[in-house]
Amino acid sequence: MSDLLARIAAELKAHTSVLISVHRDLDGDALGSQLALMLALEKLGKKVRAHNLDPVPEIYQFLPGSDRVGSGKPVAGSYDVFVVLDSEPQRTGLFDDDYPAATHIDIDHHETNRKEWPLTWLDTKASATGEMVYRLVKTLQVPIDREIALCLFTAIFTDTGSYRYSNTTPQSLRISAELLETGINPWLVALNVYETFAYNRIKLLGNVLAGIERNADGRIAWVVVPNLLYEKTGTTSKDTENFINFVRSVKGVEVAVLFRQTGELQYKVSLRSKGQVDVSIVAQALGGGGHKNAAGCTLNGRFEDIKSAVIGRIEKELGPR
Repeated sequence: MSDLLARIAAELKAHTSVLISVHRDLDGDALGSQLALMLALEKLGKKVRAHNLDPVPEIYQFLPGSDRVGSGKPVAGSYDVFVVLDSEPQRTGLFDDDYPAATHIDIDHHETNRKEWPLTWLDTKASATGEMVYRLVKTLQVPIDREIALCLFTAIFTDTGSYRYSNTTPQSLRISAELLETGINPWLVALNVYETFAYNRIKLLGNVLAGIERNADGRIAWVVVPNLLYEKTGTTSKDTENFINFVRSVKGVEVAVLFRQTGELQYKVSLRSKGQVDVSIVAQALGGGGHKNAAGCTLNGRFEDIKSAVIGRIEKELGPR
């Protein structure tokens, strides 16, 4: 893997302009990794554009450089290198297989990545893509200042569930300790991501949790966020960040599901497991992907049909009690 990392670093050093994108519905790992790499490459004198399909969620707008991240289609400009982080290229949602730039780089830690590009660095043992970007920044010999450190810390902190998830490793803790030594404040991250909810977002959460359901044996629980609730509470889909964790916390639940309406007959499905079920298998079977304990997909059709397909597939993976 060190040879591939060295090749990626060499490609980035050899070119002038870089476009960096991440998956739609960006999270803390995706955005933190993107901003850290953008800031690091700019220290090398590169022209860098960070652009995603979706805008930066409010809870991550404290990150340095977040106000410079573009969103939506099309993506203006021409670039020497296109870097995709924390995702397969098609999951950026920005291009229809006609990717910009001559050099394509994909850096990801998801087991379901199909390694579409030759320069795909996939490390499924990494706790977060931020951990991999940390290694890349080190290879580029860019000093990690407080701004880069804050972005990388946020990436690792959020993707490990503030070091509560099973993907937390000695390496992720060592890296986090080094990042903290730059002088960043971990409370700033916890405050913005987990401890600050807008009033309307609390109203949305209350409405969503009021509709929680379980299957017959109580090992699967789910909630639904229809478009009507956004209108009722004055919120958007971005306000559902971390909602699924409340569902997973229910005693006896092994798999939590969040169905979020994204179109008249379309739903984004998020899956979270406590470890008994590999939800990436469930997501892949439904056309999505992810990790063993966190995965998702997007499905088209009537909600009742979608719910039946998802819950049925999870029950198949769970097996009898």
